[in-house]
Amino acid sequence: MISPELLHTAAIGAAIVLGGIGSGIGQGIAGLGALQAMSRQTTGHDQIIRTMVLGLALIESGVILSLVITLMMLFGPTQQLTMGIGLAELGMGCAIGLSALAISIASSFAVKAACESIARQPFFYQKIITLMLLAQSIIGAPGVFAFIIALLIKANTTPTISDLEGIKYLAAGLTVGIGSIGPSIGQAIFAQSSCYAAGRNQQAYGKLLTFSLLSQAVIQTPLIFCLIIAIMIIYKSVAAIAATAGEYATLITSASCFAPGFAISVGSLGTAIAIGYAASKSSYYVVMDEENYPLFIRTSLLAQAIIESAAIYALIVALILVTKSI
Repeated sequence: MISPELLHTAAIGAAIVLGGIGSGIGQGIAGLGALQAMSRQTTGHDQIIRTMVLGLALIESGVILSLVITLMMLFGPTQQLTMGIGLAELGMGCAIGLSALAISIASSFAVKAACESIARQPFFYQKIITLMLLAQSIIGAPGVFAFIIALLIKANTTPTISDLEGIKYLAAGLTVGIGSIGPSIGQAIFAQSSCYAAGRNQQAYGKLLTFSLLSQAVIQTPLIFCLIIAIMIIYKSVAAIAATAGEYATLITSASCFAPGFAISVGSLGTAIAIGYAASKSSYYVVMDEENYPLFIRTSLLAQAIIESAAIYALIVALILVTKSI
């Protein structure tokens, strides 16, 4: 039997456990990359260690956000637990937990690649660190978005919340949580490639930096779509739908909340990964053939824009679903 207390406990577990798993795996990957880099280069140990420490600190940001949400659920205002509150808290836990898991692991690949590039170019380490920190900062965006959604859910959760409203908040949390996975994978693929490329040609760093900013912005676009739909779900009126749904009120209302979130979060999964893969291949050619840089960047951005259309189609369907009364 599912009780409000069980949902409350599951929400706390989802937030901190998933965040902790992601942080642990990510920091392990980053640490391994640093050790491998140090074994190949005897003169750049200090630079590699400095890069590793900075990278590990940013990887930890995901679990820190999870900890904040966990403490809010543990020590928030005392109120009688209901099914609605339990479902809302589970939405908070899933949002921040899934996003923290994804961004922590994704961020580690940038650190690993940066350490290996510094082993190849130890006197160019400051520029490589800058590129790595920039990549990690953008990778961390899903965690910030999930944190915002969790705060919105918390702010709208009242002692009189109904079960249907709790289902609505759970759907919103899952939308941004699942929606974080695709962009995080795409960012990991691209960040690893761009940080590797930075160690191959110092002269092309400026071009690579510009290309990285543009590509990472495009990869992150599906996540912005998920954030928009999640906010719309939070402020969706479920009472009106339930009033006209008759005996199937719970089923129809649940479908009206979960369907748009599923459409955009799962529908944009492949899009973000594909953009990351296409951009990662382009970053290699950008540094290896500077003369044809304009051609490479135009072709890559055109390909990314066409790939992005799949996420736009998913967004259109999600908008239609979230605004329908039934």
